[in-house]
Amino acid sequence: MATEPRVCKVPVQHFDVNQSSTQVNAMDQPHTFMTAPILCADSAVWFSAYGFGWGYCAFALPFEVVCEELGARNQTVQQVRLAFELNKRRILTTVQQYGAESATGERITLSVADLQRVTPELDYFGA
Repeated sequence: MATEPRVCKVPVQHFDVNQSSTQVNAMDQPHTFMTAPILCADSAVWFSAYGFGWGYCAFALPFEVVCEELGARNQTVQQVRLAFELNKRRILTTVQQYGAESATGERITLSVADLQRVTPELDYFGA
C-alpha cells in the first residue's frame, strides 16, 4: 500500500537580499532595561536595572523621593506605582549614570539629587 509523503504547508516569508542592509544590529538596541517595581513595606520601591556590559544593579526609590520629585500626591500604593510608571524613562536615565561602576551587589538608594541630574527636556519631549 503506497502512501503519499506528508507535506506541511506553512507560509514562509521571503528574504529580500536588497534589504539586508536594514538588519538590526545588537548595538543599536537600548542598553538598559528595568525589572517590574516591587513596593516594599519599608516605604521604598525596589527594582533592578540591567544592561549590556554591566549586568544587574539593584535600586531602591524611597516613597518620599517619589512624592517630592516624581509627582506622587501621597505615599499610597496607587500613587507611588503611578508616579513610577509615568517616570520610567527618567528613572532609567538616572540609573544609567551608575552603570558598571556600581555593580557591587548592594542596593543603591536613589535620592532627589540623583533624579535632578537628569535633563528635564528628556522627560517632556519623550527623548
